[in-house]
Amino acid sequence: MSDEPRELLRRWCRDGDQGAFARFYRQQADRLWRYLQSRGSGAEAAYDQVAESFLRFLQSVCRDPESPVALLYRIAINLQIDEFRRGRASPVEPGADDLADLVPAGEAADECELVRDLVARLPEDEQNLLLLRYWIGLTHREIAAMQNVPEGTVRRRAAEALANLRARWERD
Repeated sequence: MSDEPRELLRRWCRDGDQGAFARFYRQQADRLWRYLQSRGSGAEAAYDQVAESFLRFLQSVCRDPESPVALLYRIAINLQIDEFRRGRASPVEPGADDLADLVPAGEAADECELVRDLVARLPEDEQNLLLLRYWIGLTHREIAAMQNVPEGTVRRRAAEALANLRARWERD
């Protein structure tokens, strides 16, 4: 049996397979939490947003299980934006402690810090695209579904963002 998100949710929607949904949840919850934190939610707010996102996701996923990961992220991003607008949460910058477990020790830590600084100087849409694609691990197709643009557009934008990052790396 496949652990591909779309197949897991088809089994859950079609057969009521709770184990399939549990596997989908385990695949996605931590990635979504990290993504929301990287977009400015504090740890506790991100946990709340993940829970609410999955609740809303469950209410609609069986109607359109073709792009479940994109749907989940769209829901989460909209929730986060709503909370920022209502003033219940305000964007926070992740501190060094928040990212410590993602950075290796030694020389590699210096390179990770440099890459993080270079990415932070990219336009926000490029930062978000690189985050979704390379840190969270979404496919071009999932990002395209999430942003309602053609997959080729996402591929082109990702290539441009990487080229921009590479140029900054070579300059610095």
